[in-house]
Amino acid sequence: MDAKRLVRSCVSFYGMFAASALAVSFVCGLIMFMYRMKTPAVIAVIVVVTFWFKIAAMVFLGFAMKRKSWRFFYYYKNIGVSLRWLWGISLVFDFLTYVACLFIAYQLK
Repeated sequence: MDAKRLVRSCVSFYGMFAASALAVSFVCGLIMFMYRMKTPAVIAVIVVVTFWFKIAAMVFLGFAMKRKSWRFFYYYKNIGVSLRWLWGISLVFDFLTYVACLFIAYQLK
């Protein structure tokens, strides 16, 4: 499979749940923005709580997608793209957006 088709498959797969995943990342960033002036111990608690909130939301989104969009999974399987690889790339990108949202929210003054 060529790289162009692989990237297009990853983008279309992530597009199925991008709005909700990015909304959760922005909510985590908003929480960090509201409490950024607190002590470092409070910041550490906020990071841990938002991290587990993000994990729980992604698990919920994964189950919802599996139940709602199971036909699309057959499409990716038929074109030769592994679902594990698609989920891995999507979750890595989503985690990077989460970290970027937290970092930007902490740095805003």
